[in-house]
Amino acid sequence: MASEIKVDTISENTLANGITIDGVNIKDGAVVGALLKDYAETKQSLSSSSGVVTIDMANGNTGAITLTENISDIDFLNVPTSGVSTFTLQITQDSTDRTVAINAVTVNAGSDVTAKTTAGGGYTMSTGSGAIDLVTFLFVDAGTPLLNALQNFS
Repeated sequence: MASEIKVDTISENTLANGITIDGVNIKDGAVVGALLKDYAETKQSLSSSSGVVTIDMANGNTGAITLTENISDIDFLNVPTSGVSTFTLQITQDSTDRTVAINAVTVNAGSDVTAKTTAGGGYTMSTGSGAIDLVTFLFVDAGTPLLNALQNFS
């Protein structure tokens, strides 16, 4: 049974010092001392239009798309400009083999960049009806994403 917390008055001093509940401190948008257990991330259902997939990280850090066309551009919005953030994308082939390009990735409406891969090896989408790739984009200070792919789940 969840407990209800009632707050009658929050003073400026309380806000300046943060709020601590069971050893977890919340101050200035940071959560310190938290132990995450049994959690889930919000998954976005994504689609493409004219070869472009737009991913708004304000809507969650995971997403899924079933390809209906070749993807030539991936645009990320609301990538945090300070610190490290990730987005994991589940890509599923439909009955026709499609391609996914990583050389036209934009971050927060910046210029096109090529996502960096291990040893500069690039990325090629797995083929075959229903093939699934899990692609994780890692951003440091909203810079060029580093890409890691787990491929060919079927």
